[in-house]
Amino acid sequence: MADAQTVLSKIDREGGIKLLMDLVDISSPTGSEAGMTEYLLERFRAMGLETRRVEVEDTRHNAVGTLRGTGGGASLMFNAHMDTSLTGMDEHDLSVLGEMHPGFRPRAFLEDHFVRGLGAWNMKHAMAAYIMGVEALLKAGLRLRGDVVIAGVVGEIEKTPVETVTRPYRGALYRGAGIGTRYLATHGVRTDFAIVGELNDLHIGCAHPGYCWFKVSVLGHFTRTTAIARGVNAIKKAGRVIDALDTWGRAYTERERQAFAKRWNDHPYYVIRPNVNIGAIEGGWPYKPTWSTAICNLYVDVRTLPGRDPLEVQEELEAVLAEVRRQDPQITTRVEMYMSNPGGQLDNPDSYIVQASERAIEQVRGRKPARVPEEFGSYWCDMIILNRLGIEAITVGPGNEREARFDGKGEYVDIEDLVAGAKVYALLCLDVCNQERAAVKRRA
Repeated sequence: MADAQTVLSKIDREGGIKLLMDLVDISSPTGSEAGMTEYLLERFRAMGLETRRVEVEDTRHNAVGTLRGTGGGASLMFNAHMDTSLTGMDEHDLSVLGEMHPGFRPRAFLEDHFVRGLGAWNMKHAMAAYIMGVEALLKAGLRLRGDVVIAGVVGEIEKTPVETVTRPYRGALYRGAGIGTRYLATHGVRTDFAIVGELNDLHIGCAHPGYCWFKVSVLGHFTRTTAIARGVNAIKKAGRVIDALDTWGRAYTERERQAFAKRWNDHPYYVIRPNVNIGAIEGGWPYKPTWSTAICNLYVDVRTLPGRDPLEVQEELEAVLAEVRRQDPQITTRVEMYMSNPGGQLDNPDSYIVQASERAIEQVRGRKPARVPEEFGSYWCDMIILNRLGIEAITVGPGNEREARFDGKGEYVDIEDLVAGAKVYALLCLDVCNQERAAVKRRA
């Protein structure tokens, strides 16, 4: 307890604010993470950590810093992706956001008790908190038995190259979906346990969904507005398809949600609501809407439970479309699955990393972690990859998504949440990395 209090007293609040603002100021959309890599490697060296650059692609490198232990203790990784959900550029982001507030730009600023700016909560806040926690250990002069690894990884954001009617989306900007962590864990950076600090208000997440992406093409017959009766407007017909997908999606989500809760006996850390979303639509000529278009593409995101076969989901989707075609013979559809990324879970809910996280959160928050809210358990993240590759990982991250996302003014993190996260991570190092490795692994 004395060591814990000493370490917690060394958490540098003001230094953490500056660190997070420095990270936000580095523009790092998917494919352009190099600035973050260089900054982190320099920071790790200044801390006295062993550093390692892990090349994933020619210009994309993971940044790894390791605090070596004295030996015999369990090892712990803190994992955070360096790429941001958005680019901060109008030409890429406006079609989704509708309006570019300053909080969607890679330029940090303080507003009240928040740090704002692109990446502030996804997930540069976690990287800042990791570093704050480890720096506190170093300032306290404490040695751990096991290694602590801080890993900044490229390409976590859910993206993939895709060919559309009018343009191809190709290149590093679209190569995400966990490529950095997958490469990391298969190229020598391994630990016994891992924390992925995705924003979840310091709850414990032991499971997250996968996803399948489908291009649903609705086909018609083009004609001019002046002869509209002779054509079949694919955009109009897509409306019926959207309604059918929406109805199916709501039923699918509830059925799968209940099935997962039953699978885990309603465990408070295993909560997934696998939603269905129509995220993009294309068809026609905005500059010349005098034609009734012959094709309208819908791009559909279907979240999947751990273990769910993507082909089963595609079969369900095709059955829904078959019924739409039966009801309206003028509708023709085709389906292409262009991305699938599996879900995952920590198979042992009594893993030592769960127990240690419960203790750390209770010590910092004054209460045990409650049931993880659905919104915090229902996103895809690198925790899935780590578990699938044999590293026991959970999500524990500072910040509240409802606050940070839904004010519509960009990303932001409460400074007190940042400090609380750093304290939890420091306590986890003291606990996990001072346990005899063989003993805690046997419990698993």
